[in-house]
Amino acid sequence: MKRHNDEQDLQPDSKESASPGSRREERDTEYRRRILATANELFESRGVDCVTMYQIAQEAGVGQGTLYRRYAHLGEVCSDLMQTTVDTFLDSLEESLAGADPEKPAMRQLSDIVNRIVDFIDQKASLLHTIHSMYFEKKSHSFYQKPIFRRLHDLMHPLLVRAVEQGEIREIDITLTINTLLVALSPNQYLYHRDVLGYDKNRFMKGICRLFVEGL
Repeated sequence: MKRHNDEQDLQPDSKESASPGSRREERDTEYRRRILATANELFESRGVDCVTMYQIAQEAGVGQGTLYRRYAHLGEVCSDLMQTTVDTFLDSLEESLAGADPEKPAMRQLSDIVNRIVDFIDQKASLLHTIHSMYFEKKSHSFYQKPIFRRLHDLMHPLLVRAVEQGEIREIDITLTINTLLVALSPNQYLYHRDVLGYDKNRFMKGICRLFVEGL
């Protein structure tokens, strides 16, 4: 339901004792909350591809200038909306590795991580695809510089090091292997195989593990 544009209701009241800085921060927090809540509602009801920045501004009851000062394009809205979810997911992966049985083979742990990543991508595919196509592709190397890539790389690296050291796999170029694996796990790859080639989640998941776990 469209909200009334009430930006003026959030303007500082000169009679109030709150400092301009604190009022501005409060106002910015409210705008962000309203924008993201509205975007989430629109994405769920219409699909990400059918939502525009104009619609988000209208439904959230904020001016387009206010929206564009915070987000340059729809990919940035999606990215902000996904940030908390992604951080929670990565935290859970890190915690599971930290608490894993030290006797569990490293490649078995890598397989578990791959499966969980595919599950996550399957659940959030539309948002992740929009982020990738509207944000990452503007700079050819930005995918490798994003926190999600670096954190996943840092999770996988010690597992492959241990797998080599303990003789589970032969000597490999670990950095190249992880980089290639993470590209194969990108939302665009998953959506292409699912929506164009007709792969289901389990087929894609097993194929990735066959190449990057069993194949090593």
